Amino acid sequence: MNAIYSFASVLLLGFTTLVSTSLYAANQAGLDAEIEELKAEVVELNRELFDLEEKLLYPATTSFAVFVSMDDVDDFSVRSVKLNLDQQDVTSHLYSKEQVEALRRGGIQKIFASNLKPGVHKLTAEIQGVDRDGRTMKRVVVADFGKARASKYLEVKIRNNPNQSKPDFAIVEWK
Repeated sequence: MNAIYSFASVLLLGFTTLVSTSLYAANQAGLDAEIEELKAEVVELNRELFDLEEKLLYPATTSFAVFVSMDDVDDFSVRSVKLNLDQQDVTSHLYSKEQVEALRRGGIQKIFASNLKPGVHKLTAEIQGVDRDGRTMKRVVVADFGKARASKYLEVKIRNNPNQSKPDFAIVEWK
């Protein structure tokens, strides 16, 4: 009789272990799915929060931004860009080799974003870099522009000049 009880006990213990292991695995899989769903929701909420923050901090009536780009320029490597808006230094950026390569491949960098009152303004961009021969170059470009009660976007463009062995620098307005 004792042998039957022992056998039944071992059988019951094995069955309980098997069931609990199966339940644990099912719970774990369900938990993993819930965690992934929550992660996706957090990412979506973060994106919505970022959009809302941008609209609140930079409303369309005062929104102003400056971008930097390089169009197919192989004979110049930008090292830094410094921006001055209405005779006040507003930002500067030092470029790594990776960032220069990203610009060469068509990347555009948002270097400055702010609120700006309607009216006439002046943007000065000081661009420093080195040419193909390793010589240091420094160029300053200036743009006078009007800001209405709408967003305004300007771009500091570094372009290849096929007629010269040095690049062109300009500030252009996005339309």
